[in-house]
Amino acid sequence: MKRFIILIISFLCFTQAFSEEHLKFLGFPIDGTVNEYASKLMSKGFYISPDNEYASKGLRVMEGPFLGNIESFGLHYDTDTKRMWSVTFVHSFFKEDDAKELYDELETLLREKHYDATYKSPLAGPFVSSCSFQSKKGIITLVIIEQDYDYQVNMSYTDRINYIPVYKKNHQKNLDDM
Repeated sequence: MKRFIILIISFLCFTQAFSEEHLKFLGFPIDGTVNEYASKLMSKGFYISPDNEYASKGLRVMEGPFLGNIESFGLHYDTDTKRMWSVTFVHSFFKEDDAKELYDELETLLREKHYDATYKSPLAGPFVSSCSFQSKKGIITLVIIEQDYDYQVNMSYTDRINYIPVYKKNHQKNLDDM
């Protein structure tokens, strides 16, 4: 009987050690189809944005409550499988100081919530400010981009498990084009 219990405990520990988790945004794992994920967001008061009409394939635009405001989010998904792989938040400002204020608030919240993730700042690129939080579940990037006197704060949650097949598929298409 002892051996049986030890075997079960060992099996559970082994399974837990090798199970993979998805990155979560708003408490929901970034997994499943875009319709399934959108449905979960709708349960929190989100709705499909009027801007969704102009979205490219592989992107659904939604709006909903975030940090006390109604904000826009992009749901990125594989066009073939419809599987979610990333969620992006974008907010535009006319003044750099306003963008920096939101950036600092988001960075502080991310540091508190993802304290065990690897933090990196600044990131390579033409960003006003930038940082990332990388874990075994995925990567969260936070940047301020300046373009034509407009400042955008972008925060992107990219799930590692679901992004890898998308990356490999796109890379293979590029190789096939060569």
